Amino acid sequence: MTIELDTTVPTDLVSTVEAHGKAVAAGDNPAVLADFLPDRIGQLIASADVPTSLKASEVQRITDVGDGFFDAVIRYTRADDSRLELRSRWVRYHDGTWRVFSVRNIPETPPWINATGPAWDGVDAPHWEGLRQGRLLMQRCPHCDTWIWAPRPICPTCHSFETAWEPVEPVGTIYSWTRTWQAFTPEATGHLPYVVVLVELPAAGGRRLLGVLENADGPTPRIGARVRGTIQQPPDDRHWPLVRWHLEGDQQ
Repeated sequence: MTIELDTTVPTDLVSTVEAHGKAVAAGDNPAVLADFLPDRIGQLIASADVPTSLKASEVQRITDVGDGFFDAVIRYTRADDSRLELRSRWVRYHDGTWRVFSVRNIPETPPWINATGPAWDGVDAPHWEGLRQGRLLMQRCPHCDTWIWAPRPICPTCHSFETAWEPVEPVGTIYSWTRTWQAFTPEATGHLPYVVVLVELPAAGGRRLLGVLENADGPTPRIGARVRGTIQQPPDDRHWPLVRWHLEGDQQ
């Protein structure tokens, strides 16, 4: 088959990716590990969900994604003739060879974590029900106007037991962030790495909301970057909606 290539893709990268796919399909672990960045071997070996028995590989496309990175999509054939695809991100190492920076399963849709939803005491239930309606609701005291997050049964400022839930525009700035390479839940396997951001919301008195930054396994976010949240509905009734954050404009 013909591989889809950007015009900027180096020839030696094509041959490296093809050899890498064959090594993965053959279960040649030493060859596969040799393709990883040395300081990321421990992270990369567990970052994708790969069957133990494969019999063939085909490079589908290699794309220039900027900043010296190239994405390669390789299709693998399982023993039962079913197929799966992996996306590996490659970068030129200091010795001139090409190395894998990250790898993940396709489709790249972020997983739905089971540990979401209202707390056992129900104090944050309006927030989650608001997400089901496509709205970001946050707690506020109607007596002293204090925004409250995380949700509490009492206002931390005036100690009123009467609190309200008000809609907030999901726009803010990154206060802090971290890139995670470990699959702390089974659902995260195959979707590593991912970036968790702490977003400061001007519309909620500067309260900070934790969430995942969409499509951020390669770029390095900066503190103060503007982000906008989108409320994504779950694939079934067992899960709850999630706010996923996106960098606005050219801020990567």
